[in-house]
Amino acid sequence: MDTVEFSRTVPRELVHRLSVTEVLVTGALARDEDTLDVGVQIPRSHAFYRDTAGCRPFYDPMVLVEAARQTLIMLGHDLFDMPFGTKFILREMVLRDADLTALSVRGVPTDVVLRCRVVRRFGDHTGVRGARLSYRALIDDRVAATLECSMSWMPADPWQRMRDEGRRALGLRPGPAVEAPEPRPRVPKTLVDRQDATNVVLSGFRVAPGAGGTGTAGLVVDTGHPVLFDHAVDHIPGMLTLEAFRQVSIATAVATGALPSAAALLTGVRTRFTGIGELSLPLTCESTLAERTGTSAVLRCAMRQDGRLIAEGDVGLTWPGTATGAR
Repeated sequence: MDTVEFSRTVPRELVHRLSVTEVLVTGALARDEDTLDVGVQIPRSHAFYRDTAGCRPFYDPMVLVEAARQTLIMLGHDLFDMPFGTKFILREMVLRDADLTALSVRGVPTDVVLRCRVVRRFGDHTGVRGARLSYRALIDDRVAATLECSMSWMPADPWQRMRDEGRRALGLRPGPAVEAPEPRPRVPKTLVDRQDATNVVLSGFRVAPGAGGTGTAGLVVDTGHPVLFDHAVDHIPGMLTLEAFRQVSIATAVATGALPSAAALLTGVRTRFTGIGELSLPLTCESTLAERTGTSAVLRCAMRQDGRLIAEGDVGLTWPGTATGAR
């Protein structure tokens, strides 16, 4: 039986990465018109996805989310024939049932097979303009997590017209070159279980008295970050939004007593992107405790800018002291 390759990464252009070291996808093997296997290798050392103090025995499940995102961009080019220069828009991202045992770090890099299925194609008379994929992340044939990803795409010129119109509505100058202000002061790295302070994406976290377990923080937009801003973009990247939801949820869970420490793994996330976040305007993240069990918690998150909802969703966290599998 044919198997997917792990010997080299795909060209960086296929997954819209500038740094070769940020490419996670190693190849793809079609099974039929709607199913294929995609190879992914998780590095044992990574400046962002392995930068935790308390969760070192486990891989960060967020790396699977990034792999799924890269996969859908690659398929947009290879499967749906979108030319380079096409703009891709992340609509929804879901990760469920992360299995911490399967994600244990080993003595060698971990190969993952993303078993992908095209759930739906979106389009009009001009062709396919987006797709929704479901994934099973397999490590040694064990399901490490399930994921879903929805993305749409458009040519560069219509994208720029849409962006110009949106920026004018906010009183901003139109145009492709967008500069962000200096990053805001970050919260202490121990608050969100990071070793490197530059990986902290929150500013000014607080839980107001009587807020019903809601934590709020500003978003740190650091366009010099080598992973979250691997290449120049004119908007808030989807992975930055997801990381902000993770960090504000960890801080809120600890502050409200839902989790014993910030050493918590993201074992589930569902995020729907509802707007385009501008780099040059402040953004606020909030997280509200929805469920708690003592070793795990679910929090509802939202990101807002200038009164607009940019993204919303849920984050599931597990303190890995006792859990081997979590929602």
